[in-house]
This record gives sequence, C-alpha cells and structure tokens, in this order.
Amino acid sequence: MAVWLLIVALSAFVGGVCACINSRGLSVLAGAAIPWLGFLALLLLEAYVLPYRGGGATMWPIAQLFGGTAAALVGMGSCLLVRAVIRAKKERREP
Repeated sequence: MAVWLLIVALSAFVGGVCACINSRGLSVLAGAAIPWLGFLALLLLEAYVLPYRGGGATMWPIAQLFGGTAAALVGMGSCLLVRAVIRAKKERREP
C-alpha cells in the first residue's frame, strides 16, 4: 500500500510542477509522460542493474502496465487540476 502512495504522490507532484512551469497543452503530455517514464526507469533499474534477490520470473512489464498507467493518469490529472487553479486565479485577478 505504501508503494502505491509513493507512486501517486510523486506523480501528482510532477504533474503539478509541469503545470506550473508551462501552462500550454504540452504540459499535460509532460505531466503524463514524465511519471510513466520515471516508473519505467525504476522498474528497469531493479530488473537489470540491481543484484538478483531471488523469486520467480520478472514481472516488470505487467507492473509497468498497471503502475505506469496509474502514474500517468495521476500526473495528467494533477496537471489539469493545477492548470485550472492557475487559470481561475488569473481570471479572478483580472476583472
């Protein structure tokens, strides 16, 4: 459960940062792609670089399918949410 919390929290943070850096449509793509690629990098690091710790077959493709998709959706959602908040603040300031 703690792993999912970590995935969601980091993805939300990255999505929010992408929205703050760039308010165009490309920030949504970056907010989804960066968490997905980061999760893939961690999975590949564990599968191919770190020493083998026993167990069965490697399951990183399945983990990427579910965890990477969740990371991308959370990152994209937080990016859209932060963009909406930023736009609302700008509209409130400019009458």
